[in-house]
Amino acid sequence: MKSTLLTKIIAPLILVLLAFNGTALAFTDIKTGKTDLISNHLGDKKWTILEIWGSDCSACRKHMPEMVKFDGKLDNARILSVSIDGEKKIKAAKKFIDEYEMKFPTLLSNPSEVDTWMKRSLEEPFIGTPTFVVFNPEGKIVAAQAGIVSTKVIEKFITKKTKVKADK
Repeated sequence: MKSTLLTKIIAPLILVLLAFNGTALAFTDIKTGKTDLISNHLGDKKWTILEIWGSDCSACRKHMPEMVKFDGKLDNARILSVSIDGEKKIKAAKKFIDEYEMKFPTLLSNPSEVDTWMKRSLEEPFIGTPTFVVFNPEGKIVAAQAGIVSTKVIEKFITKKTKVKADK
């Protein structure tokens, strides 16, 4: 009887706590299958450019070669990607990564979890793919944009913000 009571009380409580904890979001490293967090890829004196994409997104397919070429261009920046393909389309996501020879880390999620993360982090809903979020070297969000963003624009933004900070 005690175990039934505990199960009825504790299980829902755990679910509520997980729902409000940022670590409960369903992000996993696509290569290892282990739980990962976006925050694990932020800071360390580097800008982080997050691109949220889907393997069936034509705009993502058009833009990804530019991101792959841009990867490593700036010493003070890194790329992190999040696929919204989810577990059901993980094969399509992995094929996309292989096709574009993406070397930067990719987390796997789904539209619902990305929407929850965006609402918590940006106080804005997830609109669609691609979506870009730029974090400063301290790990704070400084820009977000749905739709294709040219790497030239990203580079200019980071370079300008880095210069402004250095001038202070």
